[in-house]
Amino acid sequence: MRIGRGVECTTAAIAALCLSLALCVAGCASPGGGDPGGSRSAPPASPDSVQPTQEPVAGPIPVPLPAPPPYINPPPAASPPTSASPKAPVAAPAPLPLPTAGESTGTTVYFVAIGDGGSRGVRFGCDDSLVAVHISTPPGSDPLAAAMAQLLAPDGTASREGLYNALSGSALRYVSGYLDGTTAVVNLSGSLRPGGVCDHPRIETQLAQTAVAATGASQAAIYIDGNILADVLSLR
Repeated sequence: MRIGRGVECTTAAIAALCLSLALCVAGCASPGGGDPGGSRSAPPASPDSVQPTQEPVAGPIPVPLPAPPPYINPPPAASPPTSASPKAPVAAPAPLPLPTAGESTGTTVYFVAIGDGGSRGVRFGCDDSLVAVHISTPPGSDPLAAAMAQLLAPDGTASREGLYNALSGSALRYVSGYLDGTTAVVNLSGSLRPGGVCDHPRIETQLAQTAVAATGASQAAIYIDGNILADVLSLR
């Protein structure tokens, strides 16, 4: 009886071992790769999922640096002026061309606007105006002699300008003239014939201002035949 039970046990063990081998072989041949638990296959990936194409890199993730502020080029600071710094040279005005041969220069002769009250010139005398008239003179000529010749000539220039010449009724001629310091000395000869009391300041002013303008002097001394003009006028 014991021998029969041992045989039965051995047979059962062999059968169990064969069953295990069969199951093992069946598991290796299955598509699941022999998963004894019969693991399920992974579900298909959803359309929205992104599959990584590269393996992740080990290490810390770099943090992006902030963008630098825009660079603004400031204007250069003006240096403070100093007393030692030299100033830029100022260009001198171009000199005027000198008159050439054949060209004329000029001088100024003074006439009177009677009763003008200073509208056309400087007010003086009997509410008159002293008016300057520019005349042309040949180059190289004496401006004082030319001006006196124009002033003592018969009344032509003054009348063309609508002015009055208080010396037009006199018979005077220019003798000489020169500068004595800042005084223009003028010597005349002839007879003086004023047209009235108001002609006295007119004659004095016309002669003196014409002599000053021609010579650049600051005042004038007028003589007629060696006598000062004021004394000659006081006798008329």
